[in-house]
Amino acid sequence: MGNEPKGPVVGYTCPHCGFDTDITNCDLCDAVVKWDYEVGSTAHCTGCGIEINYITCRECGERFSL
Repeated sequence: MGNEPKGPVVGYTCPHCGFDTDITNCDLCDAVVKWDYEVGSTAHCTGCGIEINYITCRECGERFSL
């Protein structure tokens, strides 16, 4: 895919359970989420290409804002 985000992979620490990971997956298609510095440091899915504002913790299932 020629328009993949041009930044590092998004990681997170869940504010609910404390789970810490270096990789975030898209809630819709499960592809890796990356920061996209070319469009103002927003997070985008490398699979479906949507902007990611909220993610679901893969440990506890809580949804929170990036």
